[in-house]
Amino acid sequence: MIQLIDFSSNRILGFRLSATITEDDIRPWAALLDQKSNQHDKLRAYIEFDDVGTVTLKAAFADLKFDLTHLGDFEKAALVADQSWTSVPTSLGNLVPGLEARQFSSAEKEQARQWIQY
Repeated sequence: MIQLIDFSSNRILGFRLSATITEDDIRPWAALLDQKSNQHDKLRAYIEFDDVGTVTLKAAFADLKFDLTHLGDFEKAALVADQSWTSVPTSLGNLVPGLEARQFSSAEKEQARQWIQY
């Protein structure tokens, strides 16, 4: 499941991922990101991983397709998670020119929210 997290800035997209992530979960998220990327030169992403179970294969491919299309649209990404596997997307994100990605633990959630806004 993907839930939106509200931020005061229209260019920050906040999401909480939990349980199983399916292609049906990804579709509205991708549509929102498409819309925002047309409105703003650069976006910021704040993503909380909250006990994510599995990601279906179709969801993974839909996410990968979106990521490859919009990679240059982001300037900052904050990932909040306690799972060690989430360090991989953070590390890969830092390889993208112009993108600064950081991982925070769930105990550092407020710090992550502050960092993504400034």
